[in-house]
Amino acid sequence: MFEKVQTKKVYMEIVEQIQKLIKEGKLKPGDKLPPERILAKKLGVSRPPLREALSALEILGIIECRGGRGNIIKNSFDPDVLKQRFKELESEQSPFELLEARKVVEMQIAGLAAKKALKEDIVAIEESLRKMKDSLSNITKILEYDREFHVNVARAAHNSVLFSMMNYLADGLKEKLWVNLKEKCYNLPGRPEKYLREHIEIFNAIKNKDSKGASRKMYTHLAGVEKDLLG
Repeated sequence: MFEKVQTKKVYMEIVEQIQKLIKEGKLKPGDKLPPERILAKKLGVSRPPLREALSALEILGIIECRGGRGNIIKNSFDPDVLKQRFKELESEQSPFELLEARKVVEMQIAGLAAKKALKEDIVAIEESLRKMKDSLSNITKILEYDREFHVNVARAAHNSVLFSMMNYLADGLKEKLWVNLKEKCYNLPGRPEKYLREHIEIFNAIKNKDSKGASRKMYTHLAGVEKDLLG
C-alpha cells in the first residue's frame, strides 16, 4: 500500500502520499497508521522525516495523536484550509535539519561567547533565563524566551556573521513544524525543568569563561532535544 519515498523534502512527500491513500479510500477516517518504526520501514525513510511528516499531518488536521493509541485518521478536514496550510508547510525548514545546523553553529557560538562576552551580555542572557524560569507553565512564552536566550548567547560571541546565522536559525524556531514538535517535548514529564537546568549550565560556563565547557554544554543540550523530538 505504501510506496518508497525518494524526494528532497521527504516529509512533505510522505504527507502527499498519506493524502493520496485517503482520497483512494485505502486509508479511512478512524484508521490507525502503523507504528512509526514499521511505517518508516514501509516508506523507506528514517525516523526524523517521518516524525516531521506526522507533525505536518497533525497541523494540517489530517491525523490526531491519541496518546498511547497512536496516530488516527480524522473523520473530517476542510479541503480549503488544508490547501492553504499545505502551502505554508512546504516553505518551512526541516526541524531536524535545523537542529543539525544548530548543533554545528551554536556549539562554536557558545565557546566564543565564553571568551568574548561583556558584562552587558551576561546580564542579557541571565534576564532570558529569569523569564524562562518564570514561564515554566506557559509553553508559548517559554519557547519565546528559549529563542531569546540562544540569540543573546550569539550576540555575546561578538561575531556579526555568526550572529546573522543565528538569527536565520532562530526564525526557523518560530515555524509551525518546529513549534509543534517542541511543544510535545515540553509536555514530556520534567522536560521544562530539565531544559532550564541545561540553559543555566550553558550560562554558567559562559559567565565563568569556560569556552570548552560552554561548547560541550550547548551540544549536550541540543543533542538531548533531538532525542526528545524523536520520541
